[in-house]
Amino acid sequence: MPRNPKEPAPDQDPVSHVDLNQSPEEVLEYWTDERMAAAKPREIQLPEPEPPAGQD
Repeated sequence: MPRNPKEPAPDQDPVSHVDLNQSPEEVLEYWTDERMAAAKPREIQLPEPEPPAGQD
């Protein structure tokens, strides 16, 4: 069954990382007020915390 591309693979860190090839100025130029207003944050699902050692 194909995996949802928005969900990380089991062996991947759920936090995204991208190597940029743009200058800081190009990034700032891209993120106009209109784009910022329309942007939707990425949903981050953190793993469930494990119970403290010694508790069952």
